[in-house]
Amino acid sequence: MNNADQTLIESTSVRRARLASALVHGPLDRRRKVNQNVRRLVASVVVAAVAGVGCVGWSLVASLLADRKHQQVLATLETALASNPVIPPGTERDEATGLLVDETGALFDPRTGYPVDPTTGLATDPQGRLVDPRSGWYADPETGHLTDPRTRTVVDPTTMTVVTGP
Repeated sequence: MNNADQTLIESTSVRRARLASALVHGPLDRRRKVNQNVRRLVASVVVAAVAGVGCVGWSLVASLLADRKHQQVLATLETALASNPVIPPGTERDEATGLLVDETGALFDPRTGYPVDPTTGLATDPQGRLVDPRSGWYADPETGHLTDPRTRTVVDPTTMTVVTGP
């Protein structure tokens, strides 16, 4: 069989298949309606809009929850600073500092009993960390920031803003 004959037979069979398809399904322009593609486009735009609104809503809720948590941390710090602990027997409150003074003249944190450095006003816990006696929070002498011992949230006490949080 010649190569040209084979090509003619294949092209004839392809043409017959196309004619049969057109007979069963109609002409090509009727089979692919513009209306279907427009529906797909509109559906895609609607799905993209819903996904975008969902992302914006989730971001808003997450931001509000983070702000609420920061406000709670700041309220905890203000409450701790405003608390007035009971004075244990054998000590007196130093009116100038608000700290406890024993018979030897050493200063102590009224809440924890940790010794207080008179120059910095910070107590030192048994692990060697500096603690602000007013709040019970860990103090960083380099930055002046306070860290909540429970949540590890860092607060700048001069501006009362959360620096970092968990």
